[in-house]
Amino acid sequence: MNIEFRTAMPSDVEPAIPLIYSSGSHEYDCAFAVGGHTGLDYIKFSFVTGSSTESYGSYRVALVDGRLVGIGSFLGGAAFNTVNEVKIAWQILRFYGLPKCWTVMRRGTQLQKLEPPPEKDAVFIQKLGVSEDMRGRGIGTALLSRQINIARVNGFRRCVLDVAVTNQRAQLLYERLGFRVVEERKGHVTGSAIHVPDQKRMELLL
Repeated sequence: MNIEFRTAMPSDVEPAIPLIYSSGSHEYDCAFAVGGHTGLDYIKFSFVTGSSTESYGSYRVALVDGRLVGIGSFLGGAAFNTVNEVKIAWQILRFYGLPKCWTVMRRGTQLQKLEPPPEKDAVFIQKLGVSEDMRGRGIGTALLSRQINIARVNGFRRCVLDVAVTNQRAQLLYERLGFRVVEERKGHVTGSAIHVPDQKRMELLL
Protein backbone atom coordinates (compact mmCIF):
# COMPACT_ATOMS: atom_id res chain seq x y z
CA MET A 1 0.00 0.00 0.00
CA ASN A 2 1.43 3.36 -1.07
CA ILE A 3 0.74 6.17 1.39
CA GLU A 4 1.27 9.78 0.34
CA PHE A 5 1.56 12.72 2.73
CA ARG A 6 1.01 16.45 2.33
CA THR A 7 -0.24 19.57 4.07
CA ALA A 8 -4.03 19.83 4.17
CA MET A 9 -5.83 22.17 1.79
CA PRO A 10 -9.23 23.93 1.99
CA SER A 11 -10.57 21.47 -0.59
CA ASP A 12 -9.98 18.64 1.91
CA VAL A 13 -12.75 19.93 4.15
CA GLU A 14 -15.40 17.26 3.49
CA PRO A 15 -13.29 14.13 4.16
CA ALA A 16 -11.18 15.86 6.85
CA ILE A 17 -13.91 17.12 9.17
CA PRO A 18 -15.34 13.76 10.32
CA LEU A 19 -11.82 12.45 10.96
CA ILE A 20 -10.92 15.48 13.08
CA TYR A 21 -14.20 15.14 14.97
CA SER A 22 -13.54 11.44 15.63
CA SER A 23 -10.32 12.37 17.44
CA GLY A 24 -12.25 14.00 20.29
CA SER A 25 -16.01 14.08 19.75
CA HIS A 26 -16.74 14.60 23.47
CA GLU A 27 -14.44 17.61 23.66
CA TYR A 28 -15.77 19.15 20.46
CA ASP A 29 -19.42 18.78 21.43
CA CYS A 30 -18.77 19.92 24.98
CA ALA A 31 -17.15 23.16 23.82
CA PHE A 32 -18.84 23.92 20.52
CA ALA A 33 -22.37 22.45 20.59
CA VAL A 34 -23.87 25.81 21.50
CA GLY A 35 -26.67 27.91 20.05
CA GLY A 36 -28.02 25.22 17.72
CA HIS A 37 -24.58 24.43 16.30
CA THR A 38 -22.72 21.14 16.59
CA GLY A 39 -19.06 20.44 17.12
CA LEU A 40 -18.86 19.44 13.45
CA ASP A 41 -20.22 22.82 12.38
CA TYR A 42 -17.46 24.72 14.15
CA ILE A 43 -14.68 22.38 12.99
CA LYS A 44 -15.75 22.94 9.38
CA PHE A 45 -15.83 26.71 9.83
CA SER A 46 -12.44 26.92 11.53
CA PHE A 47 -10.79 24.49 9.08
CA VAL A 48 -11.42 26.66 6.02
CA THR A 49 -10.73 30.09 7.53
CA GLY A 50 -6.95 29.72 7.41
CA SER A 51 -6.35 32.15 10.24
CA SER A 52 -5.29 30.10 13.29
CA THR A 53 -3.85 26.81 14.50
CA GLU A 54 -7.31 25.30 13.93
CA SER A 55 -7.18 25.93 10.18
CA TYR A 56 -6.24 23.60 7.33
CA GLY A 57 -2.61 24.72 7.24
CA SER A 58 -2.02 23.18 10.67
CA TYR A 59 -2.87 19.67 9.47
CA ARG A 60 -0.97 16.95 7.64
CA VAL A 61 -2.95 14.34 5.74
CA ALA A 62 -2.34 10.79 4.56
CA LEU A 63 -3.71 9.66 1.22
CA VAL A 64 -4.12 6.20 -0.31
CA ASP A 65 -4.94 6.12 -4.02
CA GLY A 66 -5.66 9.83 -3.83
CA ARG A 67 -8.20 9.42 -1.03
CA LEU A 68 -7.73 11.25 2.26
CA VAL A 69 -7.71 8.53 4.90
CA GLY A 70 -5.76 10.08 7.81
CA ILE A 71 -5.14 13.46 9.38
CA GLY A 72 -3.38 15.05 12.32
CA SER A 73 -2.14 18.37 13.66
CA PHE A 74 1.59 18.63 14.42
CA LEU A 75 2.60 22.05 15.72
CA GLY A 76 5.50 23.34 17.77
CA GLY A 77 4.74 24.74 21.20
CA ALA A 78 5.54 28.28 20.04
CA ALA A 79 2.51 28.17 17.73
CA PHE A 80 0.22 28.19 20.78
CA ASN A 81 0.76 31.78 21.84
CA THR A 82 -1.25 34.87 22.68
CA VAL A 83 -1.59 35.91 19.04
CA ASN A 84 -3.14 32.56 18.16
CA GLU A 85 -5.52 32.75 21.12
CA VAL A 86 -6.75 36.13 19.88
CA LYS A 87 -7.33 34.69 16.39
CA ILE A 88 -9.30 31.76 17.78
CA ALA A 89 -11.37 34.09 19.97
CA TRP A 90 -12.16 36.19 16.88
CA GLN A 91 -13.17 33.06 14.96
CA ILE A 92 -15.51 32.03 17.76
CA LEU A 93 -17.06 35.50 17.90
CA ARG A 94 -17.62 35.51 14.13
CA PHE A 95 -19.23 32.07 14.18
CA TYR A 96 -21.40 32.29 17.32
CA GLY A 97 -21.92 36.01 17.78
CA LEU A 98 -22.77 37.61 21.11
CA PRO A 99 -23.55 36.38 23.73
CA LYS A 100 -23.08 32.68 22.77
CA CYS A 101 -19.37 33.16 22.10
CA TRP A 102 -18.71 33.68 25.82
CA THR A 103 -20.10 30.22 26.63
CA VAL A 104 -17.85 28.64 24.01
CA MET A 105 -14.77 30.54 25.19
CA ARG A 106 -15.39 29.62 28.83
CA ARG A 107 -15.73 25.94 28.03
CA GLY A 108 -12.69 26.09 25.75
CA THR A 109 -10.62 27.62 28.54
CA GLN A 110 -11.63 24.80 30.88
CA LEU A 111 -10.74 22.19 28.26
CA GLN A 112 -7.34 23.79 27.74
CA LYS A 113 -6.58 23.04 31.39
CA LEU A 114 -7.27 19.39 30.60
CA GLU A 115 -5.12 19.46 27.44
CA PRO A 116 -2.66 22.35 27.85
CA PRO A 117 -0.21 23.28 25.06
CA PRO A 118 3.40 22.20 25.55
CA GLU A 119 6.55 24.21 25.99
CA LYS A 120 8.33 25.67 22.96
CA ASP A 121 10.79 22.78 22.59
CA ALA A 122 8.00 20.25 21.94
CA VAL A 123 5.76 19.34 19.03
CA PHE A 124 2.11 19.04 20.05
CA ILE A 125 0.34 16.15 18.32
CA GLN A 126 -3.43 16.57 18.18
CA LYS A 127 -6.60 15.70 16.29
CA LEU A 128 -5.41 12.38 14.88
CA GLY A 129 -8.05 10.56 12.86
CA VAL A 130 -8.07 7.63 10.44
CA SER A 131 -10.99 6.52 8.26
CA GLU A 132 -12.84 3.69 9.95
CA ASP A 133 -12.39 1.29 7.01
CA MET A 134 -8.61 1.92 7.00
CA ARG A 135 -7.89 1.45 10.69
CA GLY A 136 -5.44 -1.26 11.62
CA ARG A 137 -3.56 -0.93 8.34
CA GLY A 138 -0.69 1.25 9.55
CA ILE A 139 -2.00 4.64 8.37
CA GLY A 140 -1.80 6.30 11.79
CA THR A 141 1.58 4.75 12.54
CA ALA A 142 3.00 5.93 9.21
CA LEU A 143 1.70 9.48 9.67
CA LEU A 144 2.99 9.68 13.24
CA SER A 145 6.39 8.21 12.38
CA ARG A 146 6.88 10.64 9.54
CA GLN A 147 6.02 13.68 11.64
CA ILE A 148 8.15 12.49 14.57
CA ASN A 149 11.14 12.24 12.22
CA ILE A 150 10.44 15.76 10.91
CA ALA A 151 10.28 17.07 14.48
CA ARG A 152 13.63 15.45 15.23
CA VAL A 153 15.26 16.92 12.11
CA ASN A 154 13.88 20.35 13.00
CA GLY A 155 15.56 20.29 16.40
CA PHE A 156 12.60 19.70 18.70
CA ARG A 157 13.37 17.84 21.91
CA ARG A 158 10.01 16.17 22.56
CA CYS A 159 6.68 15.19 21.05
CA VAL A 160 3.66 15.31 23.35
CA LEU A 161 0.05 14.28 22.98
CA ASP A 162 -3.06 13.62 25.04
CA VAL A 163 -5.10 10.44 24.95
CA ALA A 164 -8.41 9.71 26.67
CA VAL A 165 -8.17 7.15 29.46
CA THR A 166 -10.96 5.29 27.67
CA ASN A 167 -8.92 4.93 24.45
CA GLN A 168 -6.64 2.04 25.35
CA ARG A 169 -6.09 1.10 21.71
CA ALA A 170 -4.60 4.48 20.88
CA GLN A 171 -2.43 4.45 24.00
CA LEU A 172 -0.96 1.09 22.98
CA LEU A 173 -0.12 2.48 19.55
CA TYR A 174 1.65 5.47 21.08
CA GLU A 175 3.55 3.22 23.47
CA ARG A 176 4.78 1.11 20.54
CA LEU A 177 6.21 4.29 19.05
CA GLY A 178 8.06 5.08 22.30
CA PHE A 179 5.67 7.43 24.09
CA ARG A 180 5.20 7.12 27.83
CA VAL A 181 2.54 8.49 30.19
CA VAL A 182 3.85 11.43 32.23
CA GLU A 183 0.64 12.83 33.74
CA GLU A 184 -3.09 12.19 34.09
CA ARG A 185 -5.66 14.99 34.30
CA LYS A 186 -9.29 14.95 35.40
CA GLY A 187 -11.89 16.30 33.02
CA HIS A 188 -14.39 18.80 34.44
CA VAL A 189 -16.26 21.35 32.33
CA THR A 190 -19.09 23.29 33.96
CA GLY A 191 -22.32 24.14 32.21
CA SER A 192 -22.28 21.18 29.79
CA ALA A 193 -24.15 17.89 29.99
CA ILE A 194 -21.46 16.18 27.89
CA HIS A 195 -18.89 14.28 29.91
CA VAL A 196 -15.29 14.71 28.78
CA PRO A 197 -13.09 11.72 29.71
CA ASP A 198 -9.95 12.16 31.77
CA GLN A 199 -6.78 12.54 29.72
CA LYS A 200 -3.27 11.08 29.86
CA ARG A 201 -0.41 13.28 28.71
CA MET A 202 2.15 11.18 26.84
CA GLU A 203 5.65 12.21 25.86
CA LEU A 204 8.33 10.99 23.47
CA LEU A 205 11.90 12.23 23.93
CA LEU A 206 13.63 12.84 20.61
